[in-house]
Amino acid sequence: MDAFGSVFGEAKPPVAMRMRPILFHAHAYTNDVSQLRLLATDLHSLAWDRSLSLSDIDDLRDDVGIGGSCSDFLDYLKSCLSSGEVNLLFTHNGLDRVHLVATKAKGLPRITISLNTLTHSALNDVIANFSLSLYAAFKTTQDHASREQERASKLMETLSSEKEKNEIMQKQLEALSFLDKRKATKPKLVANQVPSVSDVTQGSDQVIVPAQQQTPVVSPIKVPPAKATKRIAPSRQLNLKRSSFSQHQH
Repeated sequence: MDAFGSVFGEAKPPVAMRMRPILFHAHAYTNDVSQLRLLATDLHSLAWDRSLSLSDIDDLRDDVGIGGSCSDFLDYLKSCLSSGEVNLLFTHNGLDRVHLVATKAKGLPRITISLNTLTHSALNDVIANFSLSLYAAFKTTQDHASREQERASKLMETLSSEKEKNEIMQKQLEALSFLDKRKATKPKLVANQVPSVSDVTQGSDQVIVPAQQQTPVVSPIKVPPAKATKRIAPSRQLNLKRSSFSQHQH
């Protein structure tokens, strides 16, 4: 029975009966895990319960008509109580005895369990224990949700970090691709490249000489033209000679 765990839910009374909402709790006994207890109450003035032993579970399984082991039937019972399709039916004797009817899904066998009313002397303790058990179940669910939320938050942080790394890597790849494209489109200049014989056009009279063997052509130095010697006219020379001769005579 311990593997059954604990199930809380609402047992809906007939619409014609104007009653407070009825909650139920199914769980294994703390002192005796071989017994399963079902309790239904409005947390005000009404409460019903039932304890089921292993033999009671076997009888209930035969009444429902489901085969398999006792463990399989307990799993089916838990599924029915957790389905949200649980009703509370009253007998003709009033509120002293009720039937808890649970169905896993439409068309599947339903389980009916009879519950007996509790005395008013035990009502306060039953409601108190029910409230504490409900709060404990709430805390367990809250802690589980908190751990799941923390786990989801860590996963989101990891995902965000990996996404950022991926974006950085993508930018680096794009930059490398851009550089490769620029190198591919830039003309390749090979220094001291000697053209092959096949590059020379057949029938051409030109001879290609490598750059190292080419002799620079010295352009001729232009000598500035000499200035023409100033020649003296003959008549002037004769006059100069006469003047010089007459000076010697005197």
